[in-house]
Amino acid sequence: MKTVGIIGGLGPETTANFYLKVVFSSFEKHTEARPPMLIWNVPLPYQIEEDFITKTVGEEKYIPFLIDAAKRLEKGGAEFIVIPCNSVHIFINQVRNAVKIPILSIIEETVNFLKTQNIKEVGILATSSTIRKKLYESRFQSNDILIHTPNEIDQKRMANIINHLVHSKHNEEDKKELLQIISNFASSGVKTIILACTDLQLLVPRHQDVMIYDTMEILAEATVRELLTK
Repeated sequence: MKTVGIIGGLGPETTANFYLKVVFSSFEKHTEARPPMLIWNVPLPYQIEEDFITKTVGEEKYIPFLIDAAKRLEKGGAEFIVIPCNSVHIFINQVRNAVKIPILSIIEETVNFLKTQNIKEVGILATSSTIRKKLYESRFQSNDILIHTPNEIDQKRMANIINHLVHSKHNEEDKKELLQIISNFASSGVKTIILACTDLQLLVPRHQDVMIYDTMEILAEATVRELLTK
């Protein structure tokens, strides 16, 4: 198997779950050994993280941390890199240009997955930065996938939920709020939703009227695919 480098810590619980998902998925595919993985937990100051998630400001402060992480993983022996965080894919081109090894894109992998499922219309739950920067919209449009975003009030609620998740302060009330936002999508006729923030999988949302796909799981499966590609 190849060695994967994971730019982690965005947030920590998601990185831990992503690691386990890759390990167990590899085992299910009858690999002869556990997958070789390197993780760099980005030492990002809490204030920079909170400003980015809740206020969508200071995003450029992420760039040196991400580039440093990619270089450390490349130097450590990683043969490709993954970043289990949607929002920082704003900077994926800068990070790709900083190293010589491939970096998988969670956005590209999600689009490819939706195409294989023949899904043509989705609602998106994400950080305000992901929504504002339209990370998914251009990719979806070029692949004839219609995208719906939350209204302004629900997006503010999303920002608070995600900030709680990143700092391990989430509770049952956050889950109820998330399900209400999903219900609002369902009421407007949206039947498929993507969790375009990997931290949202920590709330394990399920809804009787909506099919929900988690971008973290999509990236994990793509990582296993790449690990096993010679």
